[in-house]
Amino acid sequence: MLSLAAFNYRDVLALNGGPIERISSAPVDILGRTRYQANAFLRPDLVGTKTQNTVYGSADGTGASESAQVASHMAISEALERWAFYALSTGPDRCKYGFDIDASTNGMAAFPGFFKRQARKRAYFEALERWALVSWWSGRMASRIAGESMGVTAVRLEQNAGFGEVAVVFRRSAAGHVNYGYSAGATFKIAAARAVVELARNEFAIGLFKLRSAAGSEIPNHFERRCLFFAGEEGHALFLRRVFDRKPCPESSWRVLFDGELSGPWSKYATVWRVMPAMPSLDFLDPACQFFFW
Repeated sequence: MLSLAAFNYRDVLALNGGPIERISSAPVDILGRTRYQANAFLRPDLVGTKTQNTVYGSADGTGASESAQVASHMAISEALERWAFYALSTGPDRCKYGFDIDASTNGMAAFPGFFKRQARKRAYFEALERWALVSWWSGRMASRIAGESMGVTAVRLEQNAGFGEVAVVFRRSAAGHVNYGYSAGATFKIAAARAVVELARNEFAIGLFKLRSAAGSEIPNHFERRCLFFAGEEGHALFLRRVFDRKPCPESSWRVLFDGELSGPWSKYATVWRVMPAMPSLDFLDPACQFFFW
C-alpha cells in the first residue's frame, strides 16, 4: 500500500510545529526475527484526560516493522488516530461518529495515503477484528485451532462478515504467563502474522511489568487488568474453554452503523477513518467483566 508518510510526516514533530512531542524506537525480537518497535507521543495539550497505563506504557501510538522508519511512521499514524479520538469522542459531534454508543477507538485507522480509501480499508479490518472478537467471546461465533509453530498456537475465528480473516494466537512464555495477540487481514496468514506481532508486544509488556515487581500495585486501566487476568492460569483456562466450546451458537450479523472520515487538524498529515459495526454485546466496555478484549 503506497504511503505518503515520508512527505506528510516531515514536519510532524512538535519542534516543527507538529502534534508529535517525541518518538522512540528500539529493536525487538519477534519469533527469532529482529524488528523495530516505535512509540509516538502526542503533545500534552492534545491528549486531554486518559486512563493511566501501567503495563503497556503511555505511548499514544505504537508500530512494529523490519524497518525502523516504517515502524516510526506506523506509530505516528496511530498517534494521529488517537488525537482524533481524544478530540471527537467527548465533543459536541460525538454522536455523529458513534462515540455515544462505543466510546473507544474500535474501527479507527489513520493512513497517509494517496487516497482516502486506503485508510478506510484499514479501518474495515480493524472493525472486523474487534467485532469478531466480541462476537466470539459472547458465544455468537465458532472458532477452531488452525495450527501451531514455534510454540505459538493459532485460532481462526469463523466470522461471516463476507471479507477478511481473524486470528487469535497464544503461547506460554518462559516465565510461565500466557501471551496473546489478535488481528485481522485479507488472508488468515496475514492476520496470524499481524497477531504474532501483537503477541510479542504483549509478552514484552507483561514480562517487563512482572520484572519490575509491580504485581501488587493498583492497575487503573481495566483493559490492562484483563490482560493480566488472562495471562494467569484462571484466565487462560477460561480462554481455552471458549476455544474448545462446540455448543451451537446464534451467529452475529455484520452490520455497519458508521462508515466515514473523521476530519480535523490531523487531516493535514493523514486520513483518519472509522468503521463502526453493531456489536452483539457491549460487555467488553464493562470494567467489571472478564472479557477477552483489551
